Amino acid sequence: MLCAVDSISPRTPRGGWRSRRAGKVAWAALVAGMVASTGLATSPAATAATSGALGGAGPAPGTIFVADPGVVSGGTAVGPGSVSLYRPGASGHAQPEVVVTKGMDGPGSIAVDSSGNLWVANESGDISGDVVEYSRAELDKASPTPTMTISPGGGGLAFDPSGNLWVANGSDVVEYSKAELAHSGSPTPVITLEDDCSVAFDSSGDLWEGSTANTLAEWTKPQLAKPTKPGGLLLPKVTITSGSLNGPCKPAFDRAGDLWAGNYNTHLVVEFAKAQLAKTATLAPEVAISSKQNGLPGDVAFDASGDLWVPTQGLHSVVEYTTAQLSKSGSPVPHLTISMPVTPNGPWAVAIEP
Repeated sequence: MLCAVDSISPRTPRGGWRSRRAGKVAWAALVAGMVASTGLATSPAATAATSGALGGAGPAPGTIFVADPGVVSGGTAVGPGSVSLYRPGASGHAQPEVVVTKGMDGPGSIAVDSSGNLWVANESGDISGDVVEYSRAELDKASPTPTMTISPGGGGLAFDPSGNLWVANGSDVVEYSKAELAHSGSPTPVITLEDDCSVAFDSSGDLWEGSTANTLAEWTKPQLAKPTKPGGLLLPKVTITSGSLNGPCKPAFDRAGDLWAGNYNTHLVVEFAKAQLAKTATLAPEVAISSKQNGLPGDVAFDASGDLWVPTQGLHSVVEYTTAQLSKSGSPVPHLTISMPVTPNGPWAVAIEP
């Protein structure tokens, strides 16, 4: 879900789902300047439309999935939006191998399961609240269509280590078992928690969320094993606050178990070391990457090499930082930048084919 803190105006609920923020008027001049400086607004390559198959084998390991929620109005994604697939190592004005648009309306979050299937949370239109799946085989087609639809859904998506899907809708988060994901329908949640809007799992199976309260919170695997009663409240085991958290988005974990999160309202990408996450505290990050090239960072992701990918909504691009660049605070120039077509909103989330 588009849920990072908007420091200018409150979130606008829509259709029962809380929605994430969008770039507001206060950002307009800054964003326009950043886009102009990249040359994206006038680049023919950036505006060309490309949609093609991947060659019969589906997405290769390292394929980059980038979600754009389309038009955003009053803090709500109103679509139609798209998800673009780029080959590993793509940079510059590289054309996507596939652009997925069918079955999408304001995609607010994406996740790729262990089999390479793409899952997308829709936030607007007639399919608001649906979660749709595009199978690995379907993604080989020039114009993929959904192979599965789960409803109700929401905005934030994450798979736990067992392959169960967790869906955050802004007021609670529900778990759908792996078995329930085998066919379309309205499955009964295994567990329901009070939630904000974005979810991610660490390697131990603990659930973390980025909150509009500018916190990062954890529910442990043992906590998640106990189903809650309807309306029940399961408090997080750990809550991290920090002066460096301002609009934290869906976090991601590196190989060492350190937590990384983009901060939409400050252009910061921050790291909290695994040891810092053991108990509730107010912390300074171990590492802070501060760069205008972060351009309103959204949901971040790591690839198999340990490099961090950051979607930059303000710059209409996705950037990659290597593990070496992430070792200390600073303003490194991204190792790779994929410059995307200028759209009414810009890329919000990135995921990498496992």
